[in-house]
Amino acid sequence: MQANHLPIEHDPLLVGASFVIAIFASYAALVIIERLRQGSKHPAWLWMGASTYGMGVWAMHFTAMTALRLESLVAAYDPLLTLLSVVWAILGAAAAFHLVRTPRVGPLQVLGAGFFLGTGIGAMHYTGMLAMRLEARLSFDPLLAVLSVLVAVVLGAFGMWTLTSALFSRFRFRYLLTTTLTGLAIPFMHYTAMLAARFTPVEQSHSMAAVHGLFSLNLFILLAVTLTALPLFASAMLEAAAERGPEVET
Repeated sequence: MQANHLPIEHDPLLVGASFVIAIFASYAALVIIERLRQGSKHPAWLWMGASTYGMGVWAMHFTAMTALRLESLVAAYDPLLTLLSVVWAILGAAAAFHLVRTPRVGPLQVLGAGFFLGTGIGAMHYTGMLAMRLEARLSFDPLLAVLSVLVAVVLGAFGMWTLTSALFSRFRFRYLLTTTLTGLAIPFMHYTAMLAARFTPVEQSHSMAAVHGLFSLNLFILLAVTLTALPLFASAMLEAAAERGPEVET
């Protein structure tokens, strides 16, 4: 007999916001990585870029989860698993950016970067999903779950290729293309993964007071994501302006 899964709906405005956050985070991170590729060897730049992208993945995920509508159910989140989820995103981005930090990058490095970027996004997403606490049992369609990670890996690899390939070095909109590909890897992975998610209702086992308390914690986590991510994005944008200033004068 087929399980009675809850229908999944999303707020379209918040879905749009999640795409904007992902593209913005990707742009901010790639500005920093481009500095690495131009000769800066300081590891702080690598970790700043990885943290910016990882926090962007995190912010996009929870914005998208805020857009999620599961009838009358209210989702809360385990704080430890939620914090662990952002670690996966940052580590995956750091490994990917480390592979493409030099001016000359080979095909294996590009593929490796796409793999780490995509699996980091995937690990962040599924850890964040497992952090959910609500009156429903969560399961996943295995084929769609694997497909969701492959989507992120492929888009991430193409993004790293456009960033590093000599074929695109004279392409006027190379940076925009790279930003779009690596940015779209985040929401495309997320919403494909949501197609894999199955929420089966269970009998209530927690009091409404406990649920409301956890929901407040969820709002606090969302606020923390925003307050942490925005300064990173802003610093990267300022760095971009400083780097491109001399180019305009020449």
